[in-house]
Amino acid sequence: MTRLRMTAVAAAGVLVLSGCSAAGWGLPSGGGGKVHLTYALWDANQQKGYQRSIDEFEKQHPNIDVTIEQVPYASYQQKITAQYISGNAPDVFWVNTPWLGDWVSGGLLADITDRVKAANIDLGQYYSSLVKLHEKDGRLYGLPKDWDTIAQYYNKDYLATIGVRSVPTDLSWNPVDGGSYLKFLKRITTDTSGRNALDPKFDPRSVKTYAIASTNDPQAQLLSFFAMNGGSMLPAPFAKKSSLNSPQNRQTLTFLTRMLQQAHVAVPAGQTGPNGDDTNAQTLFASGRTAIWQTGDWQTLGLSGLSKFTIGVAPLPSGPKGRISVFNGLTDGIASNTEHPEEAWQLVQWLAGEQSQRLMGSGGYVWPAIEKLDPLFLDYWRRKGIDLTPFLDEAKGKTVNFPVATGLAEALSDVSIALGPTYLGQSSPAQGLRDAQRILDYRISYTK
Repeated sequence: MTRLRMTAVAAAGVLVLSGCSAAGWGLPSGGGGKVHLTYALWDANQQKGYQRSIDEFEKQHPNIDVTIEQVPYASYQQKITAQYISGNAPDVFWVNTPWLGDWVSGGLLADITDRVKAANIDLGQYYSSLVKLHEKDGRLYGLPKDWDTIAQYYNKDYLATIGVRSVPTDLSWNPVDGGSYLKFLKRITTDTSGRNALDPKFDPRSVKTYAIASTNDPQAQLLSFFAMNGGSMLPAPFAKKSSLNSPQNRQTLTFLTRMLQQAHVAVPAGQTGPNGDDTNAQTLFASGRTAIWQTGDWQTLGLSGLSKFTIGVAPLPSGPKGRISVFNGLTDGIASNTEHPEEAWQLVQWLAGEQSQRLMGSGGYVWPAIEKLDPLFLDYWRRKGIDLTPFLDEAKGKTVNFPVATGLAEALSDVSIALGPTYLGQSSPAQGLRDAQRILDYRISYTK
């Protein structure tokens, strides 16, 4: 039996394991009869699709019964970790990239490298970046099942009222004067008299519709813009020192905070959420307060039911290094102490396989990680009137993977807190990044 001892950062979900490997992992499950598995996730919308997938899985595997457990995202990492420690973790569960480092280093996730090889799974069918996202030291801890990039949803109806057909696809930004992107954002920001921010008579004290919300959000905002100016958060996966406080990132953060705020094209950060985060970003966009919402394609399903206007999608503006989106994707992890490793592996194979991903893509739930199936998701949303091509173009263009490191999950929260005063106009971008790097370096170097 595996013995666990908690470190001082146990609250972040970091485990230090000692003793032998988890009982039963890599060996056939004992006994006969039906095996019951638990599959944990957090998204209620996607749960409907995964229930359909699992129903089909159970038909093809009559000896396995799977129960879906929905866990709220805010408490997901803590709950899965606590369940693992107590010996009753879900057999299979969603793994988001920020938690991967802790769960791999702590031994919570089963290493599936040998199983993948034995099953002759073609890793070439997936986006190569997604496979690398779930690796450490050449060992694989999950198979890709979906992906996401960052683009810009926009309010087509509002743009039409001000004589703008769409968001141009060739916009570019730079940290010196904002480029054509800033000029366009001024064009679509209007006051209560209908004047846009290019008009000398524009009243910044009476803005009716802002172009955008520039939020303190690593995935939806910072990571892509950092990359487009030659910066990054981490120099490499599982790095022990960050690259956050670089000259390039200081330029970028100045653009995203000072330049956009001083041009009056971005909603005041205090209105977007605590510390200038994105808590209210969806509401601001759906209510018409902002014309553009820069975020990930995972928002499509929820947004389509909230907005009362026609939704368009545009790519990110290009930066000094070109157009670059952060690339991320979930994987299904297997608890290393599951009592049913063989059956859990069969479920993971199914969820990462073509039948399940075809079902999820054609139902409009997620972009399939199997690259050839992407048109299914695209066609579903085209029939609904939303063309998500920019997200797909970015996946096939220049991307940077979401950072991975032990201690990163807790560090991201700390980084957001450290950058909050910068977004709220209470400290400089340089000071914010210095504070953020200090706590980030501590988190990722302190843990195993």
